[in-house]
Amino acid sequence: MVPGKTRILIVEDEPDIAGIMKHALERGGDLNVEIVGTGSAALKAVMEEPPGLILLDLNLPFIDGLEVCRLLRGRPDSAAIPIIMVTARTGETDRVSG
Repeated sequence: MVPGKTRILIVEDEPDIAGIMKHALERGGDLNVEIVGTGSAALKAVMEEPPGLILLDLNLPFIDGLEVCRLLRGRPDSAAIPIIMVTARTGETDRVSG
């Protein structure tokens, strides 16, 4: 992590999508972006060094994004971290669940 830069954690299992998001966020030079591809890797990364923001895909292998969100919200150390859900899901139930 670069001192003075806000850390953003992208949780996305599609490398091309994650790369585009990372590139767009880092262009301004004031953000440090890390990418992980699974829910378990996201939980580990957050516990090791809490980010300032999480961009969370809902369609992840093994532990889906909604479960990752529930787990993070249930832990005092990560409950207040802002999470933006990024998904191709368009259903109303998905929006309500998120």
